[in-house]
Amino acid sequence: MKTIRPALVTLAVLAACSNQAHPTDALSVSPLRPATADFTLTLLDRCEPESFNAALGPGTCVGDGNVTFGAFIAELVKKQTHHQWRNQPTHVALKSGRLITLTNVGGEVHTFTPVAEFGGGFIPDLNNLSGNPIPAPECLEFGTLQFLPAGSVTPVAGLPEGTHHFMCCIHPWMRTTAEVHR
Repeated sequence: MKTIRPALVTLAVLAACSNQAHPTDALSVSPLRPATADFTLTLLDRCEPESFNAALGPGTCVGDGNVTFGAFIAELVKKQTHHQWRNQPTHVALKSGRLITLTNVGGEVHTFTPVAEFGGGFIPDLNNLSGNPIPAPECLEFGTLQFLPAGSVTPVAGLPEGTHHFMCCIHPWMRTTAEVHR
């Protein structure tokens, strides 16, 4: 656990310093919730604040989850994923011009980053524990990453027709594929 801690502390610092959204070229985002959403995608986690904040720093987890930091790491070691850290759903089919609304109902910061191919994120230890040792290049472009704090609601519009891959660059097993058609 000692080798994991430095990288996760880096994550906590990045998350704590990232209250502002950084739009990417591939997405049109707005901090305002639309009056009606065509599709809602939920970012989930169940971090337990006391243990996550003790391990990673104050404010890392602000939710009311019940998964301790130790249990989180143990499941990653065993399964290379954690079933309660996920995007729901993992596959979306929608018509061109429709809006996706991202809702972070977890207690941690996440990203919803468009990538050419799924890979690892920017936390080497979480990449290795999840079996994704090679980062997706888009996850290393820190100036373009959009951080979604707990409780945030963010619309995504303007996806062109085709297949789009999105992942959390912090928790790289959190993935969604969006199929956009006419």
